[in-house]
Amino acid sequence: MNTFIYFFLAFGYLCLLIWGLILSKKSVLNLTNVLLLVIIGLIYDNFIIAIGRFIGEGNLLQGLSYGRFLLHALFTPTLILFAWRICFKLGLPWAKQTYWKVIFSFLTIGLILYELLTSVIGLKLRSKEEHGLLTYERIDSASPVMVIFVTLVLLIVGIILMKKFHFSWLFIGTTVMIVGSLLARWITHIPIMNGLEFLLILSLLLTRQFQVRESEKLN
Repeated sequence: MNTFIYFFLAFGYLCLLIWGLILSKKSVLNLTNVLLLVIIGLIYDNFIIAIGRFIGEGNLLQGLSYGRFLLHALFTPTLILFAWRICFKLGLPWAKQTYWKVIFSFLTIGLILYELLTSVIGLKLRSKEEHGLLTYERIDSASPVMVIFVTLVLLIVGIILMKKFHFSWLFIGTTVMIVGSLLARWITHIPIMNGLEFLLILSLLLTRQFQVRESEKLN
C-alpha cells in the first residue's frame, strides 16, 4: 500500500512540475522558479522510496538514497527566496528594500551551508524495512533548524498575503503542515508527512499562480 502511495506522490509531483513550468514559461529567469528545483527533489525522493524494495538492499540503493538528503539540503532552503520574491513581484514596499533582499539571500545561503555541514557531510545511512518499504535512513537524528526557519518564513508571508490580498492558500498550506507534523508523531503506519509536503507544495504553486495573475493585471 505504501509503495503505491509513494509512486502516486512521485507522479503527483511530476504533474505539479509541469504546472510550475507552464506558470514560468514567460519568466524563466525568475527566483520564484526555485520552487521547481524543490519539486524535482521531491519527485526524486518519493520515487527512490517507492522503488527501494525492487532495487534491494545494497550499495546502489544506498548511493541513490544519499541523493535524497543532498537535494533536500540544497533545494529546500530556497523556499525562503521564493517567499521573498513573491512579495517583491506583488509590489509590497518592504520586499523591494535592499535590506530585506540581503537578509533573505544570506538566510537561504546560510541554511544551505548549515545543512551541508550538519546533515550531508559525514552522513551515515542504514537500511530500514518497514510497512512494505525498503529505504536507507540516517543513523542519527536530523536537525530541525532549517525546516523551522523555512516554515516560519512561509507562515509569516502567508499571513501577510492573507491580510494584504485576502489570499489564504499559503497560510492554510503552511498551517496544515505544522499541525500535521504533530499528528505524524502518533500515526506512523502511513506517510502522513509526505502527503502534507505535497499539500504544502500545492499551496506554493497556487501562490505562484496568484502572483502571476496579479502581475498580469498590473501590466
